[in-house]
Amino acid sequence: MALVALASAKGSPGVTTAGLVLGALWPRQVLLAECDPSGSDVAIRMTAPGGQPLNSDRGLVSLAAAGRKGLGDEVILAHSQQLDGGLDVMVGVRSAEQIGGMGGLWQPLGISFNQMHSADVIADCGRIGPASPQLPVVQAARLVVLVCTATGSSVAHLRERLSSLVHHVDAQLGVMVVADPKRRDGVKQVWSVLDAMSVQVRHRWHLAYDPAGAAFFDGRGHGRLDRTPLIRTATEIAGEMAALVGGSAQHEFDMAQAAFPAGAHAAPGEWEGRR
Repeated sequence: MALVALASAKGSPGVTTAGLVLGALWPRQVLLAECDPSGSDVAIRMTAPGGQPLNSDRGLVSLAAAGRKGLGDEVILAHSQQLDGGLDVMVGVRSAEQIGGMGGLWQPLGISFNQMHSADVIADCGRIGPASPQLPVVQAARLVVLVCTATGSSVAHLRERLSSLVHHVDAQLGVMVVADPKRRDGVKQVWSVLDAMSVQVRHRWHLAYDPAGAAFFDGRGHGRLDRTPLIRTATEIAGEMAALVGGSAQHEFDMAQAAFPAGAHAAPGEWEGRR
């Protein structure tokens, strides 16, 4: 199957939330892997089935110790966990200090993610640069998507990072702009910047900036998740990305219903206070 790497050029444009929602809507089996060296967000924001806390010691760090003798589907999945709702995740490091324990695992890990037989992998790679330790994971991906906002500074860093990244990866390149659905002019300006570059970015998506929808992926949502702008835009994006890396796979919304966080159709207030 295939590896899709999500990353940002600067700041926090919503890469983790994008990874969670795309994983929840992916039309076939998928593993969300936290490869952000700055530390895990998923273990803090999300819960295991029944509302139990995720095990922060089971994930990328435990895999680093076990995977020195080889990485295969069984080994990788043995160090993954399931979120409340059904999405499989590989929890990242607890802090940046744990990155030293990864050693030279990043390159074989990226290759193994891209060659898994049982699932696609969406890797949340956080902020990347030429010296980023997780860069080998990005280089192993079949599709690399840079996430940005429609602000001038974010687009400037996006342009710089694309110009550098094109010399380091052979994957298909994509850009996903997180912006208010009403800010179509701002998104078009981002596309104009890309059109003026020598780097060809064929794949472009607009993911709705939607605090109410994103709250479901931070343990604070209420109401109907499927009616939010975030889900409406992410549904189409997930289907297109899956088709790009896996041939003719088409998205069917009801296939992803089970992967929504538990309580996606809860009454208002039911999610209040959950972490």
